[in-house]
Amino acid sequence: MVKGEVVMKKKIFTSSYLGLESYLVEVEVDISRGLPMFSIVGMGDTAILESKFRVKAALKNSNYEIAPQKIVVNLSPAGIKKEGAQFDLPIALGIILEMKLLKDKRDIFKNYLFVGELSLDGEVKGVSGTINSVILAKEKGFKGIVVPYENRNEASLIDGVDIVAVKNVSDVINFIENGVKLEFEKINLVKTEEDILDFSDVKGQYFAKRAMEISAAGGHNILLIGSPGSGKSMLAKRMIGILPEMTESEIIESTKIYSVAGELSEKNPIISKRPVRMPHHSTTLAAMVGGGKKALPGEISLASNGILILDEMSEFKHSVLEALRQPLEDGYVSITRAMYRVEFRSNFILVGTSNPCPCGNLYEGNCKCSATEIERYTKKLSGPILDRIDLVIQIKRLSEEELVNDKKEESSADIRKRVIKAREIQTKRYGEAKTNSKMSQEELKKYCIIKEEDKRFLISALENLQISARVYDKILKIARTIADLAGEKEISRKHLLEAISFKNNRK
Repeated sequence: MVKGEVVMKKKIFTSSYLGLESYLVEVEVDISRGLPMFSIVGMGDTAILESKFRVKAALKNSNYEIAPQKIVVNLSPAGIKKEGAQFDLPIALGIILEMKLLKDKRDIFKNYLFVGELSLDGEVKGVSGTINSVILAKEKGFKGIVVPYENRNEASLIDGVDIVAVKNVSDVINFIENGVKLEFEKINLVKTEEDILDFSDVKGQYFAKRAMEISAAGGHNILLIGSPGSGKSMLAKRMIGILPEMTESEIIESTKIYSVAGELSEKNPIISKRPVRMPHHSTTLAAMVGGGKKALPGEISLASNGILILDEMSEFKHSVLEALRQPLEDGYVSITRAMYRVEFRSNFILVGTSNPCPCGNLYEGNCKCSATEIERYTKKLSGPILDRIDLVIQIKRLSEEELVNDKKEESSADIRKRVIKAREIQTKRYGEAKTNSKMSQEELKKYCIIKEEDKRFLISALENLQISARVYDKILKIARTIADLAGEKEISRKHLLEAISFKNNRK
């Protein structure tokens, strides 16, 4: 080498992510004479700094002995904090490439990303956020990506990218040098039928069932307030059975969230069914909204495109419930850290249940709670939170006559047909994956036009009920959903009256 000549190092491309957003990372390796050492620079976390031990053992057990030399690995851009074990594979490849033990005949390193954790025996293990890396590879114009075999299904959700699934270091080398790829069957997105809880199991409670149907059709949040044993939880758990199937974009979005959260597995490689999250009332603020040292998605983000059930909502911590204000209003949650800020989607339907008082028997006429106790209990759900809940329903226990009634109840499948028709109307109106509950002010003015006399009637009714101005818009949105369920273009007085009835129950 001529003195002063610049030596061009070959770069291995991989990726990391902040929140749900991935970014490109370049792995550079330099091996030189000197005291034996192995350094990884570029703001890596503990998992990355420990990578040198995994990489050394994995290469040795894959018949690539590393000579005792000075090894420096750089992860660029160096100014961004990097986390996770997905850098093991690109670091190992960079080392054997620098040692001249690997021949890149087809410019694989220019055209492919590499992600994967290494075990000590050279096996390539699955990592979180793989689907995000695949999307990044596509956006950046890479031909393909090399991923752990365990992550093959979530990776194959994205079209237009060559997915190379590998089980060990030998598979990776075989692909780079000889173009040999392991075959695998791309996952089928055809929905499979599964046993779900059915509305036909719930006797009576027709007003509550109607509210659940409207909630599902328009994506409206709903709160069921009732006595113990009245069927609140039964109804909440059956909500998922009347929602339409997920679209392909929703499947990809939910799978991204679950992948980053590390909630995917070999048994559950993608999220093709609408999520149902039912956190316990002792759930912490970080677990609900997301966060922690690594800023992972919380329950409200994991519930995106599905439902979040808060059973016994009044028992949740005040701070946890108040933290739901912005996500319920905007459809996303923002988490800020000292060096970065991430956003997670929180586009879910909230299904809450609550007792009307501490003993729960207020509606049954045998309540033993004092007026002060009842007031303190009901104030646990603040006005701002209740204003963000579109439908508030009071339900009582069934009478003995209703319990022994053998009348056949409507099934979830029948209700679901009406919900799907209403959703199809909304898709034509707004585009995919948007419902009446998410209407903007401009859309509200365009699609919720009512007669002047109906407008005066609605304003008067809301003044008598002492309901906030925010609820005026919500009443119109609910009325729009009711009209859609009926297949009617115009919102009429009967639709407004029914919409108001779901707010008239709120105290």
